[in-house]
Amino acid sequence: MPVTFSRLRDAALCVAAALALAACTDGADSDKQTVSEKQPLAQQASLSLPPGSWQLSCNNASLSNDVLTASCKTLSGNTTQASLYGVSNCLGRIVQGGDIGNIDGSLICIPDLPRVDASFVFPQSERTINNWVYGGDDEAMYRHGWGIWAGLTQQAGVVDGQPVRAFQTWATPSNMKYRMKNETAPPQRHLDLEPARQFRNKAHLASQAQAQGDGDTHIAVSVAYNPPAANHAIRNRLFLQSTLETFLKEGYEEIPNFPSNAITIKPVYKVINASNTQDGIYTMPGWPGTPSPARTFGEDTWNACVYIDVNGSGSGGSEIDQGCSGRNASNTFYLSNFIHHPVTAADAEYLAAQLSVKVSEGDYVILVGMHVGTREVKRWAWQTFWWSANADQPELPSSERIASLRPAVLDEAARHYAMSVGYAMVSPAQPIIGGKNEGEPVISYNPHLEAGFDPGVFQIKRPINGDQLMEYGVQTNCMTCHGLAFYDPKVDYSADGGANREKPYAADFYMSLDDAVFEGKLKLDFAWSILGVLELDAE
Repeated sequence: MPVTFSRLRDAALCVAAALALAACTDGADSDKQTVSEKQPLAQQASLSLPPGSWQLSCNNASLSNDVLTASCKTLSGNTTQASLYGVSNCLGRIVQGGDIGNIDGSLICIPDLPRVDASFVFPQSERTINNWVYGGDDEAMYRHGWGIWAGLTQQAGVVDGQPVRAFQTWATPSNMKYRMKNETAPPQRHLDLEPARQFRNKAHLASQAQAQGDGDTHIAVSVAYNPPAANHAIRNRLFLQSTLETFLKEGYEEIPNFPSNAITIKPVYKVINASNTQDGIYTMPGWPGTPSPARTFGEDTWNACVYIDVNGSGSGGSEIDQGCSGRNASNTFYLSNFIHHPVTAADAEYLAAQLSVKVSEGDYVILVGMHVGTREVKRWAWQTFWWSANADQPELPSSERIASLRPAVLDEAARHYAMSVGYAMVSPAQPIIGGKNEGEPVISYNPHLEAGFDPGVFQIKRPINGDQLMEYGVQTNCMTCHGLAFYDPKVDYSADGGANREKPYAADFYMSLDDAVFEGKLKLDFAWSILGVLELDAE
């Protein structure tokens, strides 16, 4: 990708900041640089202090011996003294698109994506990825997807006394909206969860009954952007309807494209609390694999269970309980087998108002899935992950071949997830414009998100090869569906509880970037999340 003036300018600012840091240690009189608490937060930035979103919710900052110290707001409304060590190392991450943020009173060096393997390249060049796609090099795509997962799940710091992974430090839309409109902003939340928005397309899925025979079927989701994606959305004010209307009036057919190192994610969680555990055992549906023939296959129909001993520890089993007949050692797991996080008092107060399940301090959230999109290519590169009882031999839409390529750097919890990728809509891959809707369908979906979709969810249906109609959630492809993310000025996005924000959806088929469906619309660069959280002019 060409190096733009803005990239050179940003890099120069960071280098200047690094030089200023070095100068700070030259003598006792110049060892410490401070910023008065009386200054407006937005004016606190200087070359003697590192840049970052932390400036929006911290003040009285100082830098000494490579340690940034500041008074930072917490989610409870209090102020606490926070420190970030090794600031000079963090500046290197900022040059690559990272940030220094305040997450509930903790200063965190937020990466764009950690490179935990020296051989892993991110962002990879569009030419290279296209060579994989059009050359049918599945293994290269799988390795790249796992490299992204390894970076997402790396430890990035400590918040509220608990370690957090890189993906948990990224900005959510609520935080980005504050930064879009205000000089000051509250600290970020690392557990900013809500019901799954796409279930507004299918009302019954939003209110699946608790205590089904196959365990807890509630899920909660989040959306988060890595720093390059967040900065792009904030600078361009992409979450405001007025912005999108202006682009249309000025003749734009799509929003300004995200940078190549942008990543958007949708983590999927379950809440473990007192009401859904019995004698310390939490039961949830275990993914049994893609059904054949294809059908609507929501969690409440899996008829398979896994059991989590909340108080125990160990390596865990490797099987699901087909039929949910009873718990034994082979189908019992522990919190350490999941990426999980305890719920704090501040988290509980917020989540209790957001979710339909009770959430209290001391409960746990466990990660059961995650959609990940990276803007390395025009149509984005898509990978989705979900927890697997036997991650060495995962069920479809993953495979044992995919699992065999997991990098050794993954820790015990991160290794318990399966992956599927969707770098094309059909195989052999078609060009981005003017291709044909033919070939073999490329299926890539998340069991916890799309598997329950029935044909009524999809407004656009086009059979592949003229006769292969994909019309169930287990026949979807992230690229096809996200390709339909557009803003239509004729649609009332406040109607029907916001369900219009999740339309049109589609299962898998090939679609050109100049498809007639986009006429009169504003394409959102494959980011459904923009429409999902869009702040309407009347709001």
